[in-house]
Amino acid sequence: MGDMWTDLVEPVELTGYARARLEDYERSQNGSLSAYLPNEFLNDIVARFTVGGAGLQPVAEYLAYDAETPLASLPGSQRVTIELPKLGLKMRISEYEQLRARGNLSNVLLRTSAEKVTERLVDAISDRLEYERGYALENASLLIDDETGFKQTGDWGRAAEHEIDASAGSGEFWDAASGADPIEDLLAAQEQYIATNGFGPGSMLTSTRVYSVLQRHASLRVLVSSLAGAPSIVTREAVNSLLASYGLPPVVLYDRQVNWRGTVRKVLSPEFVYMLPAPGGSVGGVSLGATYWGTTLEAGEPEYGIGELDRPGIVVGAWKTRDPIAAWIHSSAIGLAALGDANLSLRLQVLAEGS
Repeated sequence: MGDMWTDLVEPVELTGYARARLEDYERSQNGSLSAYLPNEFLNDIVARFTVGGAGLQPVAEYLAYDAETPLASLPGSQRVTIELPKLGLKMRISEYEQLRARGNLSNVLLRTSAEKVTERLVDAISDRLEYERGYALENASLLIDDETGFKQTGDWGRAAEHEIDASAGSGEFWDAASGADPIEDLLAAQEQYIATNGFGPGSMLTSTRVYSVLQRHASLRVLVSSLAGAPSIVTREAVNSLLASYGLPPVVLYDRQVNWRGTVRKVLSPEFVYMLPAPGGSVGGVSLGATYWGTTLEAGEPEYGIGELDRPGIVVGAWKTRDPIAAWIHSSAIGLAALGDANLSLRLQVLAEGS
């Protein structure tokens, strides 16, 4: 890779800039699933957590005085250990930029270029982890099988009852000409969520496409009709108020997409409604899951100058080679999204695939 280019910027400073960029980027995008699978930083490359354990705790037993107290246990919980994969990118500061930066303003111009490149690298890492968060929520599983020499699969164990098709049986998808009843579908899904967990979801996550269908649905138009008649489209305020009147949680719109090697992909397929805990991702100490960030080898190298407590997370440094003369910004991270209790999520398909 060459030599660390500390004359331009110290790696500990560039790393700090990168981590601040990650926080800003996740806030500024069209929603981030880190609200439900929050970032956790580990001084390791292995994540250990409990899968399962939500649901209803078995009741306490009465016992005779002087009898031994029975041992309590959470139903279906198990301890899981997963190895966190490495990801990262590097990008060159062009020869043209380096030539233009010669002179008194060289470091100022090149530092600006380095920061812009760093932003692009951080955004790419953030997008990839966001995609993995989406895959975990939509499929309750892990599938990485097309990377450079890396494969990893897993199943987070969501109950089949938590993957519902609104068109099953005598039902209809919400964009059908007649027969669909979105409120009934949502109430039935919420009842299943409560039956499994003992409490209801804190939020519903869906796409603008689904929400637009909901706003135009005949059954909702009738429910909010007045003496003037039914509106052609129900306002968002009216939809939210109507859902709340039925005891349903608030709707969060999510439409984020990523560039997957030249092809735009939705992070979450837009045909679903997801019932989830409120943002934060945990209820009563039981967590839906997390995005685990490990500690890279680069973070412990002396030339990076990163303190031990600050090593987990993205690490970025500037490098320079001599033959040919080239400047590089190199980013590295270790991370993966995982579901702790997949049954704190419920997936309801309300539109046909690709509709």
